[in-house]
Amino acid sequence: MPRLLQRSRPSEPAPATSVGSDDVSLPEYEPPAFPMNDENKSKLERLVAAQRNDSDARQYEKHLNECSKNLIKAVGSINDLLFQRRRQLARHVEKRRSEGVDDKSEAERELEEYVAELEATISTLTDKSEQALRRVIDCRAEFEDTKTVLESVVVTVKAQQPRPEPKPKKERRQQRRPANDDDDDDDGDDEEVDEAEDVPPVVGVIDALRTARKVKMIEYSRLSAYDKYAVHNDYIPFKRTWHDAMHPDNEIPLPDPSTWFDEDGNPVKNVADIQEDDDLVVEREIVDLKCPLSLQAFKTPFSNHKCKHTFEKDAIMSFIRSSGGKAQCPVPGCSKDLTITDLYPDEVMLRKMKRVAEASRRNADATSDVEEEEEEDDDPDASIVIGRTNNIKRERNNRRVEDIEED
Repeated sequence: MPRLLQRSRPSEPAPATSVGSDDVSLPEYEPPAFPMNDENKSKLERLVAAQRNDSDARQYEKHLNECSKNLIKAVGSINDLLFQRRRQLARHVEKRRSEGVDDKSEAERELEEYVAELEATISTLTDKSEQALRRVIDCRAEFEDTKTVLESVVVTVKAQQPRPEPKPKKERRQQRRPANDDDDDDDGDDEEVDEAEDVPPVVGVIDALRTARKVKMIEYSRLSAYDKYAVHNDYIPFKRTWHDAMHPDNEIPLPDPSTWFDEDGNPVKNVADIQEDDDLVVEREIVDLKCPLSLQAFKTPFSNHKCKHTFEKDAIMSFIRSSGGKAQCPVPGCSKDLTITDLYPDEVMLRKMKRVAEASRRNADATSDVEEEEEEDDDPDASIVIGRTNNIKRERNNRRVEDIEED
């Protein structure tokens, strides 16, 4: 016997709408009429408190820190490369001119073209790195404001009061009029109608969150570029590293942060070069590679976000801890108070230390080459192994031993 398909009974109502029908509409949004109860308020407070130790939030903050560090290192590395190639080209030109040659060699022309292309590329990369860092700072500000936003939502929700339910109009009239009063005057109805307006309307959690976020975004957007970036603890080392890579030999001081952005908030590049072009006196910076606290050469230099002085890591940390976690800068004439959290590794000082070490090594090599050449002139037999200093010394020592044995 064939199976029968189940069909809807005639008495069953057909579906009101079908998939894709335009008749489906949601009811209008109605704001909440009653505030959140105490149990849910406590849950919301615990949720906000948990955000401070949230693993995802810590991971996001760690990611922002890594982005800032990598961008700071990147702007220094790419501009270091450009400076090295410029110096290499300058040596070619100087050598050619010292030899009295006017025409450029093929190698010099290729290097000149390469440096020109490299300048354009690194200029673009530097601009992109600077824009990326400002974006990271914007994200960090938004992340830090989130804590304040959530706390303000909790305050808003806890301060809400239930609104009184409006009474029917007839009931209000009966309460206001005596039983034998037949006057139809409705002068007092308005006061009864406005009774609920004394209590602020109940705001939903989502609406409170959106409002608080919007307020913070407006406050941040009204800040100047100087207030957003020039005084930020991530942008300052970025600017210092960038400036140091562009002027590694001149030791030109970093211009004042007030000159880092124009009136439209755009970054100003090569401020020091502009000052020199305008025939302004630019004081050269004197680099001291010794800690003003320990008076020893730097090994691990640490600077701070409060003043411009740099110290050896162990010396300044011990000095601050011995003062109870907060101490005045030990440099005479500086009244800034420092804490451990104000300190950070000074990558720019490390770069300067590295350059000084390389310069000392080059000078030592040049001096040793001159001494070897003088010794080679005194010893005609040594001319056989010119250019291999270690072999020359070893051979001379062997000769001295053979002479002693022969005697």
